[in-house]
Amino acid sequence: MLRISQRSAGYPVTLDEAKAQLRVSSTKNDALISGLIGAATGHCEALVQRAFVPRTFQWVLPCWRPVIEIPIAPVTHDAVHSIKYVDWATETQQTLDPATYVVQTAGDSVRIFPKFGMSWPLAFSHAPEPIVIEFDAGYEDIDDLPAVVKTCVMLQIRHLYSVGETNPALVRDLVIGVSDKAWQLSPDVKTLIPDAVTLLMLSEVW
Repeated sequence: MLRISQRSAGYPVTLDEAKAQLRVSSTKNDALISGLIGAATGHCEALVQRAFVPRTFQWVLPCWRPVIEIPIAPVTHDAVHSIKYVDWATETQQTLDPATYVVQTAGDSVRIFPKFGMSWPLAFSHAPEPIVIEFDAGYEDIDDLPAVVKTCVMLQIRHLYSVGETNPALVRDLVIGVSDKAWQLSPDVKTLIPDAVTLLMLSEVW
């Protein structure tokens, strides 16, 4: 389980940029649009397993691995704050001595393994959270992000905001013999923008 323990104050796209993209000038939907910025950013991050803005994460593991590879990038060598585990004998949480393991940078990611001649301590696997690794991930400078990131976040915001809105991409559904008419999104249009976002994000060399 990967969770965020400390969130960032910003996103790759600002509220003003999102409103300009949506051609919205009023402030009545600012809270909604702000939420969509976060949702769109999270969607794009999940596609490529990257953190676009700095945050502190906690990764919960059920057991030790011979080599622990942090599942999200970018992470620097000194961004691993602590490794905590529930001791097998005492069933209490302990902090692993940094002198007993190696934090190795591999590109934007990090690999962690015991120092030569040492091994991971016995962890109580029946604990709710046997092992917890806390670390920072994300780009310190937004300008270091590939340009495609902002484009994809903007597209996803547009998609989330427009779903359910009446627009030229909608098709009319007529029920024969019934006077009521309903409007619904074409199946192709429903996935058009999300598919484009996925293709753009995965086309980038990370």
